[in-house]
Amino acid sequence: MAAAFEPRIVKAGNRGPFTLDGTRTFLLGRKTAVVIDPGPNVDQHVRALSHALADSHDIHILLTHGHGDHAAAAGPLGARLAGASISGAPSAGFSPLEEGKRIPSDQGELVTVLTPGHTKDHVAFYWPRARALFAGDLILGRGSTTWLGEYPGCIADYLESLDRVQSLDLEVVYPTHGPPVRDPHRVLESFRDHRLDRLKQVARIRRENPDASVEELVLGVYGSKLSPRLVKAASSSIGVMLHHLG
Repeated sequence: MAAAFEPRIVKAGNRGPFTLDGTRTFLLGRKTAVVIDPGPNVDQHVRALSHALADSHDIHILLTHGHGDHAAAAGPLGARLAGASISGAPSAGFSPLEEGKRIPSDQGELVTVLTPGHTKDHVAFYWPRARALFAGDLILGRGSTTWLGEYPGCIADYLESLDRVQSLDLEVVYPTHGPPVRDPHRVLESFRDHRLDRLKQVARIRRENPDASVEELVLGVYGSKLSPRLVKAASSSIGVMLHHLG
């Protein structure tokens, strides 16, 4: 893809089991610029972003959702960039974005796509000029799963969101965590298949043991080698899968 159709990327360096190699903040445009997921409130990262945007005059800070590794830097960065707007993640106190909202940049406009599931107010941003999608945590750049467990009904929302973005004309997906996805439709399908397989696992265990506890379901689905740091998230995922299965 030519440079005109590539975003600038500034990494926050916050590696972890959920963030992979850390938050990737995406920048489009020079004079009229867009910042997608400014990331955690780490001073070095905020300074790097403000330096990269020093020559910009019209700046739009966009949030895919309100988790701190995506959105905590929005306020501090906005304070450094006079006149910058901040949109997305109403759960974190910022202005909501409606479906189809268009945001300008020097590299072409972005179009908001509502993609609830990971969170109820999760959105993605479609870049028609580059046939690209900035996906937030809808998918990750590695593996075949993202965390679901935020609210009852998130599984159905997530599957519908995958269907919604599958209908877009895509050449590349930019997740906020992990490298770009260059075969997006196959990878989106793999995330869908993984989620459906997890549901089948839970349904099978419940058929065999109708009184299985959440702890027993976590063990049956994720195995005994699950990191203790992930047990709480796995339990939440089991809970929303049980809600989905009814």
